[in-house]
Amino acid sequence: MAKIGWKSLIGGFLLGTCGLELLKTETADTVYTYATAGVLIARDWVMKQVEYVTAKSQDIYADAKEIHENYQRMKATENFEETVRGTDE
Repeated sequence: MAKIGWKSLIGGFLLGTCGLELLKTETADTVYTYATAGVLIARDWVMKQVEYVTAKSQDIYADAKEIHENYQRMKATENFEETVRGTDE
C-alpha cells in the first residue's frame, strides 16, 4: 500500500475546501439549474422514443400473432385433408 504524504493530505484538504466554496456560488447554482433542465429535456426525449418503440413493437407482435394463427389454421386444414385422403384409399 502506498504511503500518503502530509503534502498530499494538505493539498486534498485545500482542494476540497476550495471546491466546496465554488459549489456554493451563484454561478454554480445557475450551472446546476441548466444541467438539471438539460437532464429533464433528455428524459422527455428518451420517454418519447420509448413510447414510439413500444407502440411499434405492439403492432409488430399483433401482426406476427395474426400470421401465426393463419399458419396454424392452414396447417390444420392440410392435416385434415391428408386424413380425409387417407381414409378414401
